[in-house]
Amino acid sequence: MKILLPRNAVLAASLFAGMCLLGSWSAVAQTYREVYSFSVPMGFPPTNADGAVPYSTVILSGNVLYGTTYQGGSNGAGGVFSVHIDGTHFTNLHSFGALSGIVYGFNSDGAQPYAPLVLSSNVLYGTASGGGASGYGTIFRMNTDGTGFTNLHSFTDGLGAPRAGLTLSSNVLYGTTFFGGAGYGSVFRINIDGRAFTNLHSFTALSNDADSPEGGLLLISNRLYGTAGGGGNLNGGVVFSVSTVGTGYTNLCNFLLAKGQGQPSTNSTGGQPYATLLLLGNTLYGTTLYGGTNGNGVVFAVNTDGTGFTNLHTFAAGATGATNSEGASPECQLVFSGGLLYGTTLSSGVNGFGTIFEMNTNGSGFHVVYPFQPAYNGGFVNQGGANPAAGLLVAGNTFYGTTTAGGQIAQGNVYALTLSVSLGAQLSPGSLVLSWPNSGLSLQATPALNVAFTNVPGATSPYTNPTTGLQQFFRLVGQ
Repeated sequence: MKILLPRNAVLAASLFAGMCLLGSWSAVAQTYREVYSFSVPMGFPPTNADGAVPYSTVILSGNVLYGTTYQGGSNGAGGVFSVHIDGTHFTNLHSFGALSGIVYGFNSDGAQPYAPLVLSSNVLYGTASGGGASGYGTIFRMNTDGTGFTNLHSFTDGLGAPRAGLTLSSNVLYGTTFFGGAGYGSVFRINIDGRAFTNLHSFTALSNDADSPEGGLLLISNRLYGTAGGGGNLNGGVVFSVSTVGTGYTNLCNFLLAKGQGQPSTNSTGGQPYATLLLLGNTLYGTTLYGGTNGNGVVFAVNTDGTGFTNLHTFAAGATGATNSEGASPECQLVFSGGLLYGTTLSSGVNGFGTIFEMNTNGSGFHVVYPFQPAYNGGFVNQGGANPAAGLLVAGNTFYGTTTAGGQIAQGNVYALTLSVSLGAQLSPGSLVLSWPNSGLSLQATPALNVAFTNVPGATSPYTNPTTGLQQFFRLVGQ
């Protein structure tokens, strides 16, 4: 991935002795763009043409984004959509069928999807948390043009409500359910043709187990790694692993109790991890919705063998939903780009509507990249969406995501945020010192903008150049 400064922000440094340059200089830019704003559903159940309230992030194929909406659609049960990255060609690919009840009930295909989609060739796979033959959700597949919708599996009474997306390996899909199994959720597998559904592990809510998984699974070798928001021996949720045949279930780390009736809001570990994990090397990175020393959630790391748990960052103090400097309640899977971790917070921040943040993998360098904007006149409409429940999709130097509220029509949106990284310069006697915040970036130079940039050998921040020689232009490039 390349992260380039915009053309007018390339740092030009004339390195002649005795040159004239300001004492310090830096270039940084970002562009937030609303790709699509969902319309307001009307009636009861609330219906519309395009869906509303996307809880999950989008996936990208070519120049087309695909995602799900929890509400709206022609039957009020949510849907599957596609939209081009420039905001054109929005298509409601599938509206889930009418439910037998007003809000809950049965149907043939599922309802109210929480989770992101998985793409293989031209086929989308996903889960729905409700509907289906028993009202407890479904696993489905469909073509990217909206044709060929198939209900692969309807979860039976009390054995479902999947809130997480699927993990695809060869011809097998793996996932979790919020309920089911022994009543506290499960890990399952199913073939992509809908055959051989198997409940690999039933959560029990006991101290050596957990309950209520909402995140997806990571497949590493022959083991699945995930999170559960409850249970464990500290009652605040767990990071777990289990083999792909259901054996060897292990709680890798246990979180302290946080939030909920009669529970403390603050702790040292964070509490209630809801999101899918991120793997870098042999380290898993994740977020908790609550806990930490300020009660607003944490970013954590733990090795795949369960050692080395670290609370990397505790989000700033402030009542949930009120304003603070960093945001609160991260419910997202983290992403890694240019040497940094990126994620979103559901609430708080300087405007009270959530944030996009970045930080180093060792917990240092936390920075709010974008605070979601305040609503107009105290209502639900704003220019940029609000309250992102989902994480980010990285494509080049652009991040795509969704919000559950706000936007120009008030029911959430799809957005794009393009980042440019700052490159600073400080003139000292006889030298020019260049600095940048990200160790995952490389410094490049060229004598003229019509000549190719090349890497500056061994350049790390801060990098000192003698003020002699010919003019050079500098830029940063992501590895």
